[in-house]
Amino acid sequence: MEKKSESNIKVIAIKLPFDLEDRILTFPFLHSISEYYPKADIHLITSRKEVEVLNLLPFKAYYHLFNEEEIKTIFDIHPYTANAAIYNVDLFISLTNSFSDASLGLGLRAKMRVGFSDDWKTLLLTHKIKRPVGHHLVEDYMGLYELITGESFNRRLRVNARSVPRIIEDDTPYIAINLYPLKEASINDDWLDLISKFEGKKIIFFASEEQVKVQLLIENFMNLLHPQNTYIFFYYDNWIELSRMLSYSNGVITFSGAGAALSAYVGSRSIILYEQDNPERTAPFYFLSDVEIMGASNKVFNEVIQTKTENFKVSFDMSQVHRKAVDFFRF
Repeated sequence: MEKKSESNIKVIAIKLPFDLEDRILTFPFLHSISEYYPKADIHLITSRKEVEVLNLLPFKAYYHLFNEEEIKTIFDIHPYTANAAIYNVDLFISLTNSFSDASLGLGLRAKMRVGFSDDWKTLLLTHKIKRPVGHHLVEDYMGLYELITGESFNRRLRVNARSVPRIIEDDTPYIAINLYPLKEASINDDWLDLISKFEGKKIIFFASEEQVKVQLLIENFMNLLHPQNTYIFFYYDNWIELSRMLSYSNGVITFSGAGAALSAYVGSRSIILYEQDNPERTAPFYFLSDVEIMGASNKVFNEVIQTKTENFKVSFDMSQVHRKAVDFFRF
C-alpha cells in the first residue's frame, strides 16, 4: 500500500468493537493513529454503553454513538451514516469482523476502507489483511496500523490514560479488589481467604460489572471480614469515577476482563487472575502500568487453553496472591 502523507489524511472514521474490554484494548492502536496523523479529525463510531471510558484517551476525538440494536444488518447502514455527521472521510477503519461494520465505510463514502479480510467483507474494503491467528488483540489491530502507515509498530509500545483527579478524599494508601465476577450469584469465598491475610490495610471493594448485584451482597460479605483492616465499598456512576479511584490506588487485584484492562490503562499496578481466558490474547500488556498475571503459569491451565476445555477453573493459592501483592504493591 502506498504510504499516505499526513496532509492527505484529514478525516478518519474508526468503528470500535462493542465489547468493553475489546474497546479498551484498541487504545494502543488509537494512540498510534492519533500520533501518526496528529492533524486529522478522528471520529469514533462506538456503542453508547459505557462510552465515557473513551474520555480517558489523551487526544481529541469525535464520538458517534449507537445502541446495540441500531447497527445489526446492512439495512441499518444507510440511515445511520446519513445522520452521523461525518463528512469527507479519507480513511475508514473497521476493528471488528462484522460485515455490517465494514459496510459503514461505503455508507460514509470513505476513500480508503481498511479492515480484516474474511468472507464477503473483503469486497467492501479497499485495503485489508487477514486477521492473525493466535496473536494478541493489540497486535491484530496494529497489523492494520502497519497496513495503513507502511511502518512497523513498536512492540514495546506502552500507552496510558490522561490524568484524572483523585476521588477518594482521604489520602490513606489503599488497595482495590474487584469482586466481579460473581460465583453462583454470590461473592467469591476465595476473597475472604485473601483478605484475612492482610493486616492494618485500607481495602476498597468495587465491581467492574454487575455492581448493583454486588451491592446487594456486600453487607453480608463485609460482616464476614476480620476487623483488622478498613473496608469500603466503592459505588460509582460511570467508568470515569471508577478510573479516578483505581488510578490512585497502591494496586488492584482483579480477575481478567474490562476492569483489568481499565486498571492497567489508568496506570495502576495490577494483579490479574486468569481462569479461562488466554492472557496471551487479552492481557493488557501494551499499557504503561506494571501487570502481574497469575494462573497463566499453571501447567494445567495452559493445557486447558490449548484444548479449549470448558467449565474449567484455575484454583488460586490466595497465600501466593497475598505474597505477590505485598511485594508488587510495595507496602
